[in-house]
Amino acid sequence: MDKLGTIRSFVDAATSLSFTAAARRLGIARGKVSRDIADLEQELGIRLFHRTTREVSLTEAGASYLETCQDILGKLRTDEARLVDLNKQNEGLLRILSVRSFGERHLALAAVAFREENPGIRISMELAPGTKTQLQLHDGGFDLGVCIAPVRSASAVVRKIADFSWILCASPAFARKMGSMRLKDIGTFPAIINPRYMQNGVCCFKRGSHTISTRLNVEIAITNYWAIRDILLTGFGLSILPSFCIKDDIRAGRLVRLLPEYSLEDDQVSAVYPHFQHVPAKAKRFTDFLSQRFDRTLTL
Repeated sequence: MDKLGTIRSFVDAATSLSFTAAARRLGIARGKVSRDIADLEQELGIRLFHRTTREVSLTEAGASYLETCQDILGKLRTDEARLVDLNKQNEGLLRILSVRSFGERHLALAAVAFREENPGIRISMELAPGTKTQLQLHDGGFDLGVCIAPVRSASAVVRKIADFSWILCASPAFARKMGSMRLKDIGTFPAIINPRYMQNGVCCFKRGSHTISTRLNVEIAITNYWAIRDILLTGFGLSILPSFCIKDDIRAGRLVRLLPEYSLEDDQVSAVYPHFQHVPAKAKRFTDFLSQRFDRTLTL
């Protein structure tokens, strides 16, 4: 008896509750499906289907056995995909969905460098608002997502790429206008925020073991950190920006860190795979590449 073939006949018949439909999908005769299931029932010593002249239905044992067989076939498909992937890990299309703020400059250049090291891999990258990345990952057929927001999906696999920090900053000219500002004064100055991450303008600062919440005076809201950074460079307002956007500006003196004695929550850039069972080797390879490229380079 072809055990795998009989299991496939059983699963198709059990899911459709039709021997005829199962035979049609499998491309075999209906009589072959009937014989396969009869052989399976004889081997197991149990009845898998209730049969009448008009319909078939699963017995309690049949329903239980269906779950087992679906699990077996699912694992087989996963292992087959993994073996195919091992043979093609350095070729094919890698589909990436990235949060725009990180992807626009950092990930785009990283993709070029990765492609030079892996010429057989083609890259398709879509940039999306950060809060949308996880929602679109499963539905869009992507191999990999790159997020800066916490990942809340229980069905996703998350790997840290690199740490970054949130920085309260402004231009040197604006900082001079502010004078010797204290934290309680921060709400008296104009602020620019990204409303996707800070809807109400409230932020929490830490100093030692103390946490202090304060509300910014939001005068401009823009859903792009690079646009906020460009506004700050004109000398208008203050903002809280991810260190990977402004690290070079801080070092060059184009922007300055405000209230450095206080800190905000650290965060991380993460790679997110949409499935537990099988992650393409090229997606893992790209994640390893990103981890090496950005290790300890995104924080101040």
